[in-house]
Amino acid sequence: MLISADSHVFEPPTLWEERLPAAYRDRGPRLVADGDWYVLAIDGVPPRKLARRGADAGGGTDGHGASTPPGAGGADVARRLADMDADGVRAEVIYPTFGLFVDLIPDPGLALACARVYNDWLAETFLGAGERFVPAALVPLGDLDGGVAELSRVAEVGFRAALVPTTPPAGRPYNLSDYDPLWRTAAEAGIPLSMHTGTGTQPSAERGPGGAVINYVAVGLRSAETLCYLAASGVLERHPDLRVVFVETGAGWFAYCCERMDEAFEEHAAWVKPRLAAPPSHYATHQCFVTLGADRAPLLTRELTGVGPLLWASDYPHPEGTFPHSREVVARIFADLTDAERRAVTHDNAARLYRIAP
Repeated sequence: MLISADSHVFEPPTLWEERLPAAYRDRGPRLVADGDWYVLAIDGVPPRKLARRGADAGGGTDGHGASTPPGAGGADVARRLADMDADGVRAEVIYPTFGLFVDLIPDPGLALACARVYNDWLAETFLGAGERFVPAALVPLGDLDGGVAELSRVAEVGFRAALVPTTPPAGRPYNLSDYDPLWRTAAEAGIPLSMHTGTGTQPSAERGPGGAVINYVAVGLRSAETLCYLAASGVLERHPDLRVVFVETGAGWFAYCCERMDEAFEEHAAWVKPRLAAPPSHYATHQCFVTLGADRAPLLTRELTGVGPLLWASDYPHPEGTFPHSREVVARIFADLTDAERRAVTHDNAARLYRIAP
């Protein structure tokens, strides 16, 4: 009985062309031909290759350039349920593919309009399809008031998860009190705020030797930085009901951050402001979560963090994910855990966080 805290849907690439208000339609995400490729073009954002022109239309791309079987990761509820059943997955939290780039749109009005289009489509597709699906709504923060209003709107519609950028807008770090309405709205609605890897910043900044590996590692470490901003600045202390989930970043950095923050908090106390009631790791391990797939590092450091912050994820249908061999992977990497620990990480923690019935 597995719950995946990170799965993806391939939303239709023409979604925004069809649904954006007329004033935004020719600037929002749109499918265009560029040489041998179809690309997703968005004003102010580098184009993203989707598929070669003339390729078999029966499949698709996974957002990382790899092909996927027809239907895999799509919006066909029956096909997704069949994949979940075959993989032993009881429920899944669903994140976008192309929608992950909405936070990069420099025009806050356009970004918010794109988020609303995606959220409406997501609600139509998955909210009424049963509690096995926990879709995460997009909440861009270029227009902070607009983002808070959108979070309130999707909460009223029935969403149980929302996605905000891992890297906040330039010049507006997450330790500013400006964000308190966002944290308060999420806490009061009982909606965990997810921060997916690569959101809010270009994930492929390094183009030189080793770039692919450097970028893959560096983009995950941005989550470590954001965790420190939230825990050490008092954000989590001020909002004890706020829950934050770091998604698809690996999780080995989590224990390091907890130890490192506490060391500074104690050994450099004279310079530490604010003086929290408990060490930063207390807030991190009680209010924050990290997803893991086949990485063992967070399991090996559970003595430092406990298993409470750990959420298993298949990353369906990405090639680096565990689908369709999730049960075999779980059996291998969780071999040293007790039954209670294994059940917590693969099921119970996510069930509590996302209000999935036992």
